[in-house]
Amino acid sequence: MRQKENRPGAGDAYGTVPNNCINDITDMCESQSIAYDDLLEAVTLAYLSDIDTDLSPDFSTVKVELLEITNDCIEKYNLGRPDENVPPTAKKSERYPDAKKPEARYRRLTALHPLQIAILIRELHHGVGILWNKAENEGNFDIGIYQTDGENEGCYDTRDETLERLIRSYDKTMSLRGVDETVAILRSICKRVERCSDRDLIPVNNGIFDYGSKVLLGFDPEYVFTSKSKVDFVPNAQNPVIHNDDDGTDWDVVSWMNELSDDPEVVDLLWEVMGATIRPAVSWNKTAWFYSTSGNNGKGTLCTLIRNLCGRGTWASVPLKAFSQQFMLEPLCRVSAIITDENDTGTFVDDAAALKSVITHDPFQINRKFKDPRTLMFHGFMIQCVNEFPKLKDKSESMYRRLLVIPFEKRFEGHERKYIKNDYLHRREVLEYVLYRLLYETDYYELTIPQTCKDMLADFKTYNDPIRQFCEEVLPAVSWDLLPWDFAYELYCAWMQKNQPSGRPIGKYGFKKDLAALLALWPEWSCTENAVRSQGHMDCAEPLILKYELRNWMNHDYRGSDKMRLAQPEVKERYRGLLRDKTAAVPAYMVSGETTANEMESE
Repeated sequence: MRQKENRPGAGDAYGTVPNNCINDITDMCESQSIAYDDLLEAVTLAYLSDIDTDLSPDFSTVKVELLEITNDCIEKYNLGRPDENVPPTAKKSERYPDAKKPEARYRRLTALHPLQIAILIRELHHGVGILWNKAENEGNFDIGIYQTDGENEGCYDTRDETLERLIRSYDKTMSLRGVDETVAILRSICKRVERCSDRDLIPVNNGIFDYGSKVLLGFDPEYVFTSKSKVDFVPNAQNPVIHNDDDGTDWDVVSWMNELSDDPEVVDLLWEVMGATIRPAVSWNKTAWFYSTSGNNGKGTLCTLIRNLCGRGTWASVPLKAFSQQFMLEPLCRVSAIITDENDTGTFVDDAAALKSVITHDPFQINRKFKDPRTLMFHGFMIQCVNEFPKLKDKSESMYRRLLVIPFEKRFEGHERKYIKNDYLHRREVLEYVLYRLLYETDYYELTIPQTCKDMLADFKTYNDPIRQFCEEVLPAVSWDLLPWDFAYELYCAWMQKNQPSGRPIGKYGFKKDLAALLALWPEWSCTENAVRSQGHMDCAEPLILKYELRNWMNHDYRGSDKMRLAQPEVKERYRGLLRDKTAAVPAYMVSGETTANEMESE
């Protein structure tokens, strides 16, 4: 073990350390005025004060030295101060008149005490309590051990097995109960810290890249990261061109990315999404859905590149349906990216609360098998591949604005080059160039949304919400300007039977609530607060009565051959329902001239 310059060599006498590091503790022990736990703590801290704690410790040396010092102090406590007037050759009982009786003596150690091991982990290995929800409450943290080498260098490892392995490096024979006791002590004495929230500091394989200043910094335990990209940042990395002798083709990652879409804006967005996965502290407030109804479109291969860019242990595959299931979100404690290749067809997300929180870095609760629930704030980005649109029970705008649907419309059927996915995208020089391009050659904190993605989201909204689809088809087609609630609901049920026979209409109350929430999209329609006179609003025939066979609204008194007379029933004097104001259908910019049509659309 490297020593400070003022520390004499420990090899002068095997297993010993200089007396000056424990003089005060020795005096306290001889005075017999120190409790057992205080003795263990004081001896351990005194020992650590004389070694360089910034260097990786030699476990065997620490064990031998600290154990000998501890037992020496225990011996001095048990014996007390010697009587200076008694010759050294006298009996021990005469020389140490204040010696403790056998039942009051502290027992010598054969192995380091759990308290001492906990202190060693805290001081030598930067053992800290990493908070998962910023607020320090109810023990909502895990012990993180700073890694000074290996593939996780510069990160804090929060895995239980890592902590247990470290504990046993100081006592290989420790029981499970002893391990649990050590962990409990460490949790009570460690410093609580938050994960690094600086959006410009990005942990990569060989340091911390400052995105703002474009400078690579060294690792530092003061910056708390639990994962990092496993790719080195290489200044001025070049885009490698790889030649394939078998088919005579040349390949480079930039050209390949350009082939994934005929829309240059989509290609640019895919680069941005890739960058988002390695910048977990940025609140992107979006999840990317790679969407295509057919295979061989490149989205799975792109996911391979992104996973390789993140590195092993940094990402997890969590399908959409898992967000409404118990015990499926625990991996999010250890990763900074969600990359899911496959989602089942017919996926239905019943509870989207956790999904929404993951997207926007808000707190949510995860359930863990055989452990207490935990409140977590996920720092990272999520990519989901879908071959068909899933169904979301949550149809709110707050859900929709979190979605970024990216179409993959190309097909590479018949000319697949599997070596791209299996070989090229794993090569170090390719990944180093991609990392350099994403970090050094870009400057963005929001994702650019092309028009094609906006159109795809509009399609998804219609697909996901039958009432929205009903409104899109029916409201422009109705002849009446007043739709009584009973009529509107019966029309909706008949529309569902015709257009979505496998679906089930929601109840009348839910229908009114959901439809009212959508009326901002149809400003000419509004819900009446009071009953409105039907005269002037329901005077004409309503053809949709015949189209959807709404028998309760037909004119049963008419016996003639004019079908449209069947669609003109006797109506009540007043109704509550939906009222159309035809003047409101005129765009505002045509009336006032103050707002353009494009501005209205963007709003």
